[in-house]
Amino acid sequence: MTTDRWLIHRRLAEDTDQRLPLIATAPQHILLFGADGDCSRRLLAERYLQATFSEYDSRADHLQAAAAARQTGFWQRLAGKGKTVPQHFQTPETPLPEAQADWLWCNLGLVPSAARPVPVIENWARALKTDGLLFLTHFGLDTLAEITGYLKTRNIAVESPFADMHDLGDMLFHHGFYDPVMDTAKLELSYTRAETFWQDMDTLGIWSALQFADEAAARAAVNEGFAQGLLHTVTLETVYGHAVKKLQLPENENVVQFYPRRR
Repeated sequence: MTTDRWLIHRRLAEDTDQRLPLIATAPQHILLFGADGDCSRRLLAERYLQATFSEYDSRADHLQAAAAARQTGFWQRLAGKGKTVPQHFQTPETPLPEAQADWLWCNLGLVPSAARPVPVIENWARALKTDGLLFLTHFGLDTLAEITGYLKTRNIAVESPFADMHDLGDMLFHHGFYDPVMDTAKLELSYTRAETFWQDMDTLGIWSALQFADEAAARAAVNEGFAQGLLHTVTLETVYGHAVKKLQLPENENVVQFYPRRR
């Protein structure tokens, strides 16, 4: 298994980027919800030369890594076109600038809030202009099934906060979006050392999103499982989604439409 910290983020960003040629309208401002080592912004900046970006994350190290990546190497600087990317260190529920973004791009940025996604989804909806687009990657219900199954055989209780793909789509529909389109795939990762597994868990935020009765016992058991060769392959269920921001009116107001009289 490679030690490239942003490998999974890059893979998911590239998968989503491949779908963008189907979209006719180019965004002017893209809000990046979750820093991913500059993987997403780099791809989007190459495709949409006039777009500006802003970046939000509750993890200072993720923001720092993204900022550092933009200063490394000729091609990275060229993709930036000399533009700075304002960064904002804030919790996922802290209000975003209202109705300012054409697109909101969340590449695994929902993971820290996987147990309580609805307030974050509502925050996204407020941040987008009407008919603005949301692009989302996340983890699904079967993520780390080998690890959680192994822990349960050791009588170590663990609960996953990751939702079924369809349930996540329903959350989007009921909290500010219409026409959510969701699909899923599975990635199998092979590890020879527990250290590499823990590095990925730290970067992806998966382990800290799980809920344990005894986290220390769970960590020790996983280390033992790798040492004994009982654990070596891990599955990530990846979820991709996109949706359109609904028109949101003030309370007690409705859209009035006029149609020409039929002759």
